[in-house]
Amino acid sequence: MCSFYRILEHVSDAYVEVSGSSLEECFSKAGLAVVDIMVDLDSISPTSSLDVKVEGFDLYSLLYNFLEDVLVRVSGGEFLPCKIDTKIDRASEGFILYAKYFGEPFALGKHRAKVEVKAVTYHLMEIVEKDDECVIRFLLDL
Repeated sequence: MCSFYRILEHVSDAYVEVSGSSLEECFSKAGLAVVDIMVDLDSISPTSSLDVKVEGFDLYSLLYNFLEDVLVRVSGGEFLPCKIDTKIDRASEGFILYAKYFGEPFALGKHRAKVEVKAVTYHLMEIVEKDDECVIRFLLDL
């Protein structure tokens, strides 16, 4: 496990916590935590990039939609990010997240699969923003 996230106690699923100095930093770390739970993050090289736009009516739906995007791309082998930059903007109907994923497509023999993540859930999801600190917790169905 990487040091930028923690796995909290849960009976059967992965309950993940990330913290950072900003909401955007936490979103980036949350996305990478999903990748690292599924694939050895250290085996991924930032050989290409992918621009992603995700929307949500509130921060919780934005986080869910973002993590779902990461999950779908990784589980399908389409793209494995090893670095994620995010920018979050307010929109008239909620929020928009602009992300740049740095990584590569899945390559058999290079990338070691770890755990299969079935789904991102809203259950136990928390986004706590304080002055100069943010904490995000979310549950992944394994």
